[in-house]
This record gives sequence, C-alpha cells and structure tokens, in this order.
Amino acid sequence: MSADPPDELSIREWCVRYLAQTLDMPAEAISPDDKFTRLGLDSATALQLVGDLEEWLGLLLEPEVIDDHPTIAALARYLAGQQRGG
Repeated sequence: MSADPPDELSIREWCVRYLAQTLDMPAEAISPDDKFTRLGLDSATALQLVGDLEEWLGLLLEPEVIDDHPTIAALARYLAGQQRGG
C-alpha cells in the first residue's frame, strides 16, 4: 500500500525549508505569500526548485510553473491538486 501524496501544507513547508537552505536565509523570514522574485529566486534556482519538486512529488512539471504560480502558497495549492489528479 502506497503512502498518501503530500498535501498542500506539506508542500508549503517543504518549499519554505528548501528556499531557506538554497537562499541562505532563515525559514522564519519566508512567507508562503511572498513572490518568488521578492525572495530573490533567479531563473537557475527556479529550475532547480522545479526539478527537485518533480523528483520529490513524482510529477512532470513545466519550467513555467513558477511563473504561473508565483508564490509558495499558490504553487503548493496547484501541486496538491496535481497530486490528487486534478
């Protein structure tokens, strides 16, 4: 029996931890409602984030997913929906 896919909150928390480590900033300084550009995410880091999310979630994502969902909250909501097949 397989485990349930990560929910929206789990994805948000993963993204916050990931960005805190990648951008060398405290997790407490990252709000899920901050735009990725405000956090200083450049295109190379965005592609790395998308690739690591693909690996973790087992999804195939378009590189533009960050542009289409420009905050952690929006991205997590979208990815949780994809996990449920929506």
